[in-house]
Amino acid sequence: MGRSTNPLPSNSPARPQPARETLEAWERVQAPLCRLLLDAGVDYKQAVLALKQVFLRQAQELMAARGAPDTDSGLSVVSGVHRKDVHAWRNDPAARAKAQAPMSTSSQVFARWAVSPGYHDRRRRPKPVPRLGPAPSFEALVRACTSDVHPYSVLQEMVRIGLVEMAMRKGVEFVIPRNDVFVPSGEPAQLLELFGMNLADHASTAVRNLGGEAPRLEQSVFADGLSEASMQRLGELSRELWARAREAMIAEAIRCLESDAARPGASGRMRFGAYYWSEEPPCPPVEPAEPEAAGPRRAARTGRRASPSPKSSSEDRS
Repeated sequence: MGRSTNPLPSNSPARPQPARETLEAWERVQAPLCRLLLDAGVDYKQAVLALKQVFLRQAQELMAARGAPDTDSGLSVVSGVHRKDVHAWRNDPAARAKAQAPMSTSSQVFARWAVSPGYHDRRRRPKPVPRLGPAPSFEALVRACTSDVHPYSVLQEMVRIGLVEMAMRKGVEFVIPRNDVFVPSGEPAQLLELFGMNLADHASTAVRNLGGEAPRLEQSVFADGLSEASMQRLGELSRELWARAREAMIAEAIRCLESDAARPGASGRMRFGAYYWSEEPPCPPVEPAEPEAAGPRRAARTGRRASPSPKSSSEDRS
């Protein structure tokens, strides 16, 4: 009987998590995402087909990390997806994993605009600049970020997604930033792409922390029992804190990119973000109307008031 030539799985798997509690946490995370799908007209059947592909991609990455051979049978065992579906997925180029999109040129230009003092007004905000000419100009700003794309093409894209607008001042074309924060407007496809990348990296950080790796930053502050005015005030504070942190991070990231430009193998990526969420207690679900009874209840027939149950009495006293 010959020996198998397949490598043995790794002896150092990630920290195991209890299946039931993990599934409960996953359901909680999926709730707002399911609402997103329903609002977009995506039903359960469509979502299941997409989820199957996600399971297969993640199972494939897990097997590679463990040194296990990438076979249809192995993927089927790890993911729970039937072998024939695994085979169909493997032979469908459109269903394979997509590479992470690099930071767009528009993002790079806006980021450099936000941290370059020569492009700021007295309040340290991105200021309007001439479209052409030496720095500070939009043309020079784009040239500082890339030599692969013409500045006019970048300008067209930034106008299209609502980041900047054009204006004539004393016969000179000026590019005017429309937002202090890079949030594309009026383009659902780009907003969803940004949403997917942000949320995926946030979730990856939390999952890796659960897996026992060196902890990465993933913290939050929580409070309940707040008034609407307090939630609004805290929301405004969160934006102020984010603006300062964002400016410092972009400035340091630009310095790192410039110093790493000549280093071989500098191909890593990072994402630093923040969020603020507040809500009132959700409304209770509307109970369906009860069908009319054939006759009056017994308590009503006798003219006596039905006694409340101990649970109802306790709730009334509280």
